[in-house]
Parts: sequence; C-alpha cells; structure tokens
Amino acid sequence: MLHLRHYFTHYAGMGGVQSIVRAHLERDHRANVSSSLLAFFDPPGPSPLHPSVAGMGLTGRDSIRSARRKFRHLERSGRDTIPVWHDLWGLAFLGCYDRDPVRRLGAVHSQWPHLDYQLEGLRGGLDGVFTDSQAIADRVGSAWPDLDPARIRHLPVPADIAPPKFLEARPARPGKVLVLGYVGRVTLAQKRVDRLPALLDAVMRAGIPCRMEILGNGDALSTLPSRFPARAPVTFHGRKEGDEYWRIMSRWDFVLSTSDHEGSPLSLVEAMSLGNIPVFPRIGSGGDTLVSELDPALVYPPEDWGAVVRILKGRRKRSPETWRETRERCRQLSLRYSPDAYHSRFREFFSRILEMPRISREFAHRRPFHPADHLPFGILSRAFPRGYYRSNPLSD
Repeated sequence: MLHLRHYFTHYAGMGGVQSIVRAHLERDHRANVSSSLLAFFDPPGPSPLHPSVAGMGLTGRDSIRSARRKFRHLERSGRDTIPVWHDLWGLAFLGCYDRDPVRRLGAVHSQWPHLDYQLEGLRGGLDGVFTDSQAIADRVGSAWPDLDPARIRHLPVPADIAPPKFLEARPARPGKVLVLGYVGRVTLAQKRVDRLPALLDAVMRAGIPCRMEILGNGDALSTLPSRFPARAPVTFHGRKEGDEYWRIMSRWDFVLSTSDHEGSPLSLVEAMSLGNIPVFPRIGSGGDTLVSELDPALVYPPEDWGAVVRILKGRRKRSPETWRETRERCRQLSLRYSPDAYHSRFREFFSRILEMPRISREFAHRRPFHPADHLPFGILSRAFPRGYYRSNPLSD
C-alpha cells in the first residue's frame, strides 16, 4: 500500500487547511493508501488531536539550518511514499529529504505575496499540484507553462455543512437591524480584520441599523476591540464549536470578508450553508469566484466601503421570496464543498498522477550558503520572508 505523507506548518488551529488535511487523514484509505501528517510547528511527538498527526516541534528560534537537521533525522527514507507539501512550505529547503518519493505532490491553499517567487524556485520539483481555487490553479499553470495541465487540479476545499435544523427557524428576510457577521481567523495578515471597524462605521453613517458579530480566534483578538469606537454594536464570540458555532451564525444576515489573500475560504462556505449572503472583496481568489457565481454584485472593490453600503441597502429592500431564494442558492452552492465531494475529486486526480510517469527531479542535498538560512524564523519572517522560498538547486 502506498503512503501519503502530508507536510504542513501546523495542524492545531489552522482552520481551512486543517479541514483539508483532516479529510485526507480520514478518507485517503478510499484511494487504497494510508496517510499521516507531520506538522512542523506543532509540539514534538504524537498529536492529541489525531492519531495520524505528529509534531516536529519547530519554534521561532529555529532556522532553516536547524530545521533541515531535525527533518533529516526524523524523516528517514521510506518505501512507497508520496509526500504532499501543503502550501509548499519547507519544500524549498527540506525537499531533498522527503523519503525518495514515488511521486511528489504539492497543494496550494492560498495566494500570498511571495507565491510567484516560490513557484519559480520550485519549477521541476513536483509531479502534480492541487489547489483550493481555479484562480490559484491558473497561477500555478502560468508559473510552470511546461507542466501538463492535467497535473494541476482545482479541488474545492472540504467544509462542514450546517445541519438542516439550523435553517428551519430562519425568518424569510432580516429584521429591522441587519446582523453582519465575520467568521474565521482573527488576524491582521491576509484576513485584515483591522478593516472591520471602518466597514462598520461606513454602514452606520449610512443610517443602516446594524450590529456586527465576530466569530473566531487569532492573534489580533487582543487589540481589535479597541479599534472600534466605544459602545459600537460589536460582539466578539471567540472560538466556538458544534451546535453553538452554527447557532451563532444562524442569526446573521450577511457574512463579510475584508481579506487581502484567500484560497476558497472554508468559513465562507460554512456561513453560506446557513443561507448567509456573502459580501466579498475582489481579490482574485476562490472566494470571489464562488460569490460571483451567486451574484457578481456581491463582490466589491477592496476597501470600498461605499460599495459595501450600496450592497447592503439594495439587498435589504428585497422581497421575502427573493431572500428565501438567495438563502437556498447559498445553501446549494455550499454543498459542493462537502468532504465526500472533495475526496472523490482528489481520488480521481491522484489516480491520474499515478498513471502518468514521474517527472519531478530530486533536490540537491548540498545547499549553497546564504545568511538567511541561519536567521531564526522569528526574525526571518519579518526581515526577509523570501528566505523561506530560496530553493535548493534541482539536480538533473
């Protein structure tokens, strides 16, 4: 039996990527393979969150040099292994130790500022790539024009779908006060939750009665409340799970995003499964592609709060029947992202890659000296983030 060895920075608390990895760990056996995950920055040893997950124990004090040493010691050559590098993190400097792969796969879940630079350095190192959105798949194809398009596949992110009981009691249309929700990681990087106060201020200045609810956890949660004016109608729920998670979102009318970069946002799909209408920025991601399919008018130019106000005003006036139809359309679009639907597409892609010859070259074991390899990650991430993506030369 082949073994899929997944690699990613974290397993605990990573939202959408964790959901994707969990779908693999629980369903890869349907493709006649076993699977496991090594989470680079989770605590060392077996994870209490899943029996097939282990942490490598890297911290901000580690460097590329020390990570290479630890990875080489931990990942000894194994037979019949197919590594899967999620977001390609670490492949540039750890790929030479990834167990003599049968095939080597990459997964790209988001569009970050240095993705093009990263792809340029990794050209020739993978046999196939699957992505969260068609926009990212197209970007990979543009960066690697020599790669057969059949080796690149968009696989919609697997999302939990709200139980039907949370839709049954929903009113046909909003009440006098619009409920605007945000769900996901509460972070400044990529998610840009620091824009939510300006958005809320614009809506209130336009005379729209509203309140905002923020559902999720993240490093900006300690500072974000102070960015809102005193007595602003904002509720911070923190991280919730199970019925409480769905119950909170079932009270919303709209789900908002202010992100700079996204793949196919898991939280967006989950909120839409409750019939919440998305309002999403035009950032060239799977999120705005999905929302455009519902209605292109729900996609706004980034940071154009006037456009958001116009969307909310227009939607608020619509008839109860139109609201019911839109909520149902949101629900139907979300069902495409069920874990079973995701893994069925993955099995088809995986089988195709196995039928095709291996084309990925090995990474050279010797790595040319560069000062960035010796910087602690805590400094490298701020001073020279491109240092993460400097690739070993690929051997011929």
